Amino acid sequence: MFPPQRVTVSTLKARTVGLEWEWSVLRYNSLNITCQIHTSNGGNTTIENFGIGLKFAVLKDLIPGWTYSVTLRCGTTQHFWKWSDWSTSVNFHTEGDVPDALDVWTQMKDNQTIITWKIPLANQSHGRIINYEVSWTTTTERGRQNRTEVSLNDHSAALSLDSSEEHIITVTARNENGSSSPSTITIPSLSPDISRVNTSWIVGSGGGFTLSWSASPTASCGYIVDWCPTLGQCVVEWKRVPPNDTKASIFSKNFRSGVRYSLSVHACTQAAPVLLERREGYVSEQRIQDGLFKLKKKQQGSDYEVSWDRISLREQPAFIHGYVLYCSDNNGVINVSTDDPEATSLTARNLRFSSYTFTVKAQTAVGECGAAFITVTLNPPTDYLIKVVFISLAFVFALLSFITTLCYRHWTCIKQRVYPPIPKPVLMAQGEDRCLSLHMDQCHHSEADIMDVLELHYGAEAPINKHASQEKKPFVFAQPPKGFLTKSLMKVTPPRLTLPTTATLSQSGLHSSALRRVFPNMSYNLIIQRGDKQSHSGPELQEGTSSERRSGGFQPQVHPETSTVNQRGEDGDSPLPCVSTYMVLPQSPSESCSMQTVEAML
Repeated sequence: MFPPQRVTVSTLKARTVGLEWEWSVLRYNSLNITCQIHTSNGGNTTIENFGIGLKFAVLKDLIPGWTYSVTLRCGTTQHFWKWSDWSTSVNFHTEGDVPDALDVWTQMKDNQTIITWKIPLANQSHGRIINYEVSWTTTTERGRQNRTEVSLNDHSAALSLDSSEEHIITVTARNENGSSSPSTITIPSLSPDISRVNTSWIVGSGGGFTLSWSASPTASCGYIVDWCPTLGQCVVEWKRVPPNDTKASIFSKNFRSGVRYSLSVHACTQAAPVLLERREGYVSEQRIQDGLFKLKKKQQGSDYEVSWDRISLREQPAFIHGYVLYCSDNNGVINVSTDDPEATSLTARNLRFSSYTFTVKAQTAVGECGAAFITVTLNPPTDYLIKVVFISLAFVFALLSFITTLCYRHWTCIKQRVYPPIPKPVLMAQGEDRCLSLHMDQCHHSEADIMDVLELHYGAEAPINKHASQEKKPFVFAQPPKGFLTKSLMKVTPPRLTLPTTATLSQSGLHSSALRRVFPNMSYNLIIQRGDKQSHSGPELQEGTSSERRSGGFQPQVHPETSTVNQRGEDGDSPLPCVSTYMVLPQSPSESCSMQTVEAML
């Protein structure tokens, strides 16, 4: 056949158009003809029409306000494989119409509800968009509408809604032909609790994500998959999936490598959307920059703990699957690792006391990266030794305090057992009805004083250098030789002592003060008795002059002997025996001596 001639547009509407053409051969008007109409509108569309002498066709479902280019060819039904040539093309522009309904979605941010919609494409706007209108109301007060207009350049609106009420939000687009059909979304009284939904990792591929999920019976109008960078301010993007499909391939011109994205799968229902799953992932992972980990150190004996603060997700261009700690010194390298991505410390144990370089690296899908190092020196633990010393000192102090308290409470008993009192020396003379007693305390006297002559005078005029046994002559203690009193305790044989009678002592007026001067340090006790009785328990005192005493007339004895006093009393009594019991000598020759008591009893 020959191609159609003079193709024209007969009727033009927003969504339909009528085409007419003519045949150059009149016989074609009676043939059963089939024609193919090819439409170019950014994509090629071919339709077929059938009829006897076909020379008219109607194109439907066209885009309002859109420019088309149309051409056609025809053939007989009997010879269907034989097509005529394509006719000349015809161009036309459909009439405008109201915009298509907007694709609306919601996002929660900072206690605000962000209503956002996709900007209509040229084949959806059906003309130049003038503005958008957003209205909202609660489900309990549908008659009360709140409205706001959004400029042409914006495609979102932030609303502060009462979270205790359920709201219905409607968005429309307006052009010169009117407003679009309303797009409605329901906001529940409480925002979806995403904490109840497990978050899993997803690995990107091919510059996007491919994910799948389990079917939900509540998804009456399909599913919605949205995504947005995990951190920072972002404009959410989404894709609608038919109800019978449970997988989707996500691609976006805004995807960037090394940025973590959060993807959520929602079930579309007649009411509010329901969150089903949540994923996080990278379109492509990159290596973590070195030196991002801020290391801290802590020594515990021979163990060393290295800790760090986790880097922010903004600086984390890959998933961290674990950490590894390298400890290197002059003897080699050891490592400690963990598979816990939430770990913030690792401990190297049983190290030698030396200098180490600790290096921490993150384990990722692109290898170990993000190295951070620190150099430390392990010193012997001193805290433990200090603790032991302080505990020991505290224990010793407590023990000494206990012993001191115990000794203080039992001091009398301890003194009696350890340092019993020493009896004082006593000099006693006894007679028939009278006696002479001499009490002397412990004395501290120099050796030079002790070496002086001990003399007892009963008269001031009696010479002290003469030996006398008469009534008015003195009785004298012979001076001990030098070195005699150098020992602390010694028993000696005393010299003879000639004592006056009782009457003579009484007449001479000899008092205790005179006896103190004559006996400055009596270190032993003498018992003097009348009669011829002798005592063998003490040293013997002999009478003599001072010169004789100084020349060594006083001879100490190894064993105690009994001495007899040659002096007789006035009444001619027999000599008195002198018995020596013991002698206590001073410990130091430089100490002073004091006589406390000398008593004469008659």
